[in-house]
Parts: sequence; C-alpha cells; structure tokens
Amino acid sequence: MANTLTLNCLVIPDASPESVIRQSITTFKISSNEAVDLLRPMIKERWPSLFENILPTNFILHKIDFRVIITIVDQIRQYNNGQGERREEMFPYQLISSHFPQQPPNNKIHIIVRI
Repeated sequence: MANTLTLNCLVIPDASPESVIRQSITTFKISSNEAVDLLRPMIKERWPSLFENILPTNFILHKIDFRVIITIVDQIRQYNNGQGERREEMFPYQLISSHFPQQPPNNKIHIIVRI
C-alpha cells in the first residue's frame, strides 16, 4: 500500500552555496509508489528562476542520510561551509519507497539538489 510522504528538499546553487538558509528548504508531498523522476519537475516548478536554463535531466537528486543526529540548522551550516553529509544518488527510475520506505523525520533535510 502506498503512503503519501512529506519530503524536505534543499536546492544548493554551486555559485553561492553560502547563501543557503532554512527558508531554502521546500517540502513536497509524493506517493511512495511514484518514481523519483516525478520530483524533478516539481522541484523545477518550485524554483523557476534557478532552473530556467537547466533541463530536468541535468540535475541530480541525492538522498541525505538522515540517521545522523544533527539538526537542520547544522545540516545547512555544513553546506554553507562546503561540506556535506553522506548522500546517495537517486535515479529517475527508482521508486520513492526504495529510498523512503516510511515517513522520514520532519526535522531533517531528506533530499538535496546541487545546481
């Protein structure tokens, strides 16, 4: 049975990663039986100015290891300093459930996109 998941996504512009703040996080609702590929147009639609010249196939989604015990503020601080946590590439053909079999904690970043 499919669940609707709420996922926190952070887009990090390569040109200015230090500009990422908590308000840079966007939340998406998606069914766990949907393909990862459905997230790409959702992300592009949410930040049209950042993605106006970028094809959906030219940005890669990464699942963040949210089992690490740190806060969203600490996660963002790491990205501002050019660091990051362990992450796993999410391929377009995979189901959301293969990365998120259940609702992940709401107080973590779940997905990042670097552009």
